[in-house]
Amino acid sequence: MVTASGVPKVLIIDDEEDMCWAVAKGMQQEGYQVAIATGGPRGLELFQREGASVILLDLKMPGMDGLEVLRRVRETNEKVPVILITGHGDMDVAMEAISSGATGYIIKPFQMDDLRQAVQRVLSDCQP
Repeated sequence: MVTASGVPKVLIIDDEEDMCWAVAKGMQQEGYQVAIATGGPRGLELFQREGASVILLDLKMPGMDGLEVLRRVRETNEKVPVILITGHGDMDVAMEAISSGATGYIIKPFQMDDLRQAVQRVLSDCQP
């Protein structure tokens, strides 16, 4: 989902407010429009209401974890890229995320440049 001005929209879903704001700042510096949700249910609500060009999704959140959010996103939209952010870098989780429809994953702690490149990559892959 690109905004009316042609700017891609990044939806950040993470239960850590500081992480949301740091990632949002980095994405805004790249010129993206940003929406933030501090939890899975709010993230799904924002996605359903406003859409997104790409979703940055934390794996470990209380209540509804990232894999559940990913599954629910995929029920309504199979195409939006979802990059899972995890502090738990084991391959089992990564493989489960990919098999559940994640476009990719990035491991915390990460460099903002790595995240920016991942977002640019998935957005360019989605271009017609």
